[in-house]
Amino acid sequence: MEVENDEITKIVAKKSSSDVLYAHYIRSFAAIAVVFMHSVGENLQKFDPNQPYGANWFSANFYYSLFRWASPFFIMISGAFLLNPKKVEPIKDFLFKRFRRVFVPFLFWAIVYTLYENRGYIDQWKAPDWSKIYQKIIFEDVYYHLWFISMILSLYFLTPIFRVFTRHATRFEIEYFLGFTFFITTIQHFIPNVFMVKYVGWLGYIGFYVMGYYISTYPIQNRKWIYYLMITIPFITFFAAQYLAEQKGSYDDKVFVYFSPNVVFISFALYLFLKNYDWKSFANKYPKIDHFIHYFSDISFGVYFIHVLIIDLLKNFLWGWSKITSDQYIYWQINPILGTFFQAITVLILSILSIYILSKIPILKKYIL
Repeated sequence: MEVENDEITKIVAKKSSSDVLYAHYIRSFAAIAVVFMHSVGENLQKFDPNQPYGANWFSANFYYSLFRWASPFFIMISGAFLLNPKKVEPIKDFLFKRFRRVFVPFLFWAIVYTLYENRGYIDQWKAPDWSKIYQKIIFEDVYYHLWFISMILSLYFLTPIFRVFTRHATRFEIEYFLGFTFFITTIQHFIPNVFMVKYVGWLGYIGFYVMGYYISTYPIQNRKWIYYLMITIPFITFFAAQYLAEQKGSYDDKVFVYFSPNVVFISFALYLFLKNYDWKSFANKYPKIDHFIHYFSDISFGVYFIHVLIIDLLKNFLWGWSKITSDQYIYWQINPILGTFFQAITVLILSILSIYILSKIPILKKYIL
């Protein structure tokens, strides 16, 4: 996202290579994947034990199995650049920079989504329930996708400490930390509150943060076998989610939780593949695509904020009986597998256009986008 764009841009100015270009592609792919998942996410709750392969549930399971690595990618790309031990800056400067680039835009969009959620009161010229608004902002998520901002801010506060760790740790010590972190979160996921696990279960997001740095720093052998396994993970996830839902009689999120071993592994393997792909040759062969990827990467922070609002507006506020959802495109009913694709592409286009228009307002471009 935007939070580490300056670091990437500075490096690009000195060295235009795949070692840098991959960051733009990873961020862009992650943003696209998030839009696809949020387009179909509500269908996860539509599992019907009487119709275990119903179209709505099937489409949600399909897209989530395919794209669950999206949010970990954002964390990993931040860790790849921000945990670099060669970066030396005062803690105050680092935190102020992140506060301005992340928290200030978050405040703007938190107000937007709060107003949107309370539009009924506004329409009727009534005062909203301020206690509920306070509860939601302070103790919950303002809107379901904005959990990411509070999480990433907490990682930024820990970054100066983890830079000391990456500056002095050996490769084995980093591998030990990653192994311990994801082992603990896996155990907590399947056997919650066991022994000491319940006291260190918060390690998971830090694990993705450090894993991004690890992949960007150390060469990894036997990548071919890792890639072969990577291809099988979405299938394993899909059938495991189907099995768990049938056994429970309703949606079971065990294989979709970010710290589930299948999500951790595909995040690691796919990130590794994209990091080592020859993006420089790709950029030379397809310069227009590369130019768009760079632009989309630069505005992905804004797209992340606005896309959920657009999903909701297309679902609830088109004319007449029309709407755009995973199973209806304007007036036409459509299979959710195909419908989700059209919905997500529409949301992406409208998000890009919206951010482009907003970026023409200087103060928004400087502080919000």
